[in-house]
Amino acid sequence: MAHLTSIIGPLPLLAALVAIICAGIVQGATGFGFNMVAAPVLAVIDPAFVPVPMILLALLVSIWGALREYRSIDRVGLGYALTGRIVSSVLAVMFLSYLDERTFAIVFAGLVLFAVGLSLAGIRVKATPRNILAAGGISGFMGTLTAIGAPPMAMIYQSSPGPVIRSTLSAYFMIGTTISLILLAIAGHVSWTNIGLALMLAPFAFVGFWLSNGLKDFVDNGRAGQVIMITSTASAVLLVIKFLY
Repeated sequence: MAHLTSIIGPLPLLAALVAIICAGIVQGATGFGFNMVAAPVLAVIDPAFVPVPMILLALLVSIWGALREYRSIDRVGLGYALTGRIVSSVLAVMFLSYLDERTFAIVFAGLVLFAVGLSLAGIRVKATPRNILAAGGISGFMGTLTAIGAPPMAMIYQSSPGPVIRSTLSAYFMIGTTISLILLAIAGHVSWTNIGLALMLAPFAFVGFWLSNGLKDFVDNGRAGQVIMITSTASAVLLVIKFLY
């Protein structure tokens, strides 16, 4: 942690840790939203945080979430979603290989704003096999490229009971992020530095996840959704400004 402080400074590091804890709270209470809260903030602080370290962190908290309520997982829907993700993740890795840092930042910001738009639209989509397959594909592309892939899947399951949403989305991201990481590693985008960053931040993600046990009612009232939208939008805009000027 001291090494990380020397790289990005104490105040940016504090902001990163607060974002990670808040993200853990949202993820633990809803089954999604970890990287939608944390990734845009950390991308502004240092682009090295995305996508690989954030994907690794999402994997860790998703494992915990899937195990906590594993009996409620929609296993049939999960299969369709993961099928879509496998195909789109390969495309995303190929796309990532052709992006320089500046272009990646702009694409990243654009997809963040797209994710925010999906969440704000409040679109209700039936959880049919075709729709779940499509949502898994869109989520896989966005998640592999930017570490933010929750909104399409959240749209599909938004009318489901809380335990089903949390467990199914956690299981989807547990397996889906593993697929993305394997493909990113094959393409040479995973390094020991990425892994080290994720491991240093992981305890703070689990602190947030633990805190979520007492804050589910707060999150279910919709207040956390507003925080996610504001934080994600502001961070995406700042990221574009940072690389354009």
